[in-house]
Formats: sequence, C-alpha cells, structure tokens
Amino acid sequence: MRFRWIRSTSRAALISAIGTRMMLKGLSLEAALDTSLPHYSVNSEALSQLERKRILRDAQIELKRIEETRRDGTGRRRMRG
Repeated sequence: MRFRWIRSTSRAALISAIGTRMMLKGLSLEAALDTSLPHYSVNSEALSQLERKRILRDAQIELKRIEETRRDGTGRRRMRG
C-alpha cells in the first residue's frame, strides 16, 4: 500500500508536532517522528527512507528557527503603550 497523508496540511502539522514533542517531552528527533507520524498519515509504515530523511531535515530546520526566535525574544523588552 502507498503512503498517504490524512490531509494536505499533515506534513507541516507533523513537523510542528515533532518540534513540540522534542521541546516539551524531551524526546529525540527519531522518537518524536515515530510517535507523531501515525496521527497524520493513513499508513505510516509505508513512509520511504527518502521522505523520512526530508521530514527529519525540515524538523531540524524548524527547531533551529524556533530556538533563534526564542533567543531573540528574551533579550529585549517590548514597550507597550
């Protein structure tokens, strides 16, 4: 059987879920992917190695972006008026 996402936005949602599980639960990247994938795909066992590698790479990029954004936000105070 061919690998299928549940919705067209499932890939982006999976990457966000991986980042959330890594940051909040302290899981590794691989464990977070294995835990999150069944919630967003019809048949998670059919995921190809190439697509798995791409998802892991995209998740690492997203985590780096989140970390940089978080770091930038803690150094300055916003003036509200």
